[in-house]
Amino acid sequence: MEIYSLNPNIRYARAHNNFKGVPYLSKCYDCRIFYICSGKGYVTANGEKYNFTNNYMIFFPPATEYRFEIEYHESNFVQVINFDLTDKYFPNTQYLGTPSAEDFDIDKIPAYDLPKELSHIIVSEDFFRINEALNECIEIFITKSKYYKEMASSILKKCLLMLLTEENSLGKNNKLITAVLEYINANYANASLSNQQIAAHFNYHPYYLNRLIKDFTGKTIHQYIIYYRLRMAKDMLLTTNQDVNTIAWKVGFNSPSHFINTFHRHFGRTPFEYRQANIGYI
Repeated sequence: MEIYSLNPNIRYARAHNNFKGVPYLSKCYDCRIFYICSGKGYVTANGEKYNFTNNYMIFFPPATEYRFEIEYHESNFVQVINFDLTDKYFPNTQYLGTPSAEDFDIDKIPAYDLPKELSHIIVSEDFFRINEALNECIEIFITKSKYYKEMASSILKKCLLMLLTEENSLGKNNKLITAVLEYINANYANASLSNQQIAAHFNYHPYYLNRLIKDFTGKTIHQYIIYYRLRMAKDMLLTTNQDVNTIAWKVGFNSPSHFINTFHRHFGRTPFEYRQANIGYI
């Protein structure tokens, strides 16, 4: 298979709070992506140890033997996607599971030739720009609207190509951008979080820091804060029974009404409507 034939068939897609991996040495039948939005630890894969922290992306080809060791923290947040690299199995999105290394059955691996570019483990650090696309891919796959498989597949294809072409492209501002985004991810629940506070924390002028973040993410600092709060709110709506008012406070909005209006402006429905529309897909 050549890279131009890449057309992913997604079998599983989910964002996990309090991600812990699996409690045994596992082996995958399909390809796996783990994007570490927030978390720290290491994964042992095919006998090699890979450390990771926020904004790391990990790609495993089929038959990778692995085990995660991640430091527990209530803010751990990891995006996970299981998929084939070909549309050969496109009508079949059956989840293949994560067997232990001992129970692994090689005959269950979907049969196709991997492109050489994606036939080995890839670990990419400071790869934030792929995060939002993966989040969109997961949401489309979960909600299962019309053409969801095709749309999610096209987004994942873009992410994989970005992984192959844009690793470590931030230059001298790499560490600063990563640090700012990690700071926002860790402090989004603080309703007073602002451009000025963040700039003061890093001892940079607010205009400079704002321009740096916008050039990289496409969003101003304020827009990114809102984006991250809404992303966490959507996850709480789908994975908890907490009421809308509680979620509003937990993700850093000053009032439930502000949260509801902002959510509706971004997604065309209220938080309650979003929960009701997707409750069957949890």
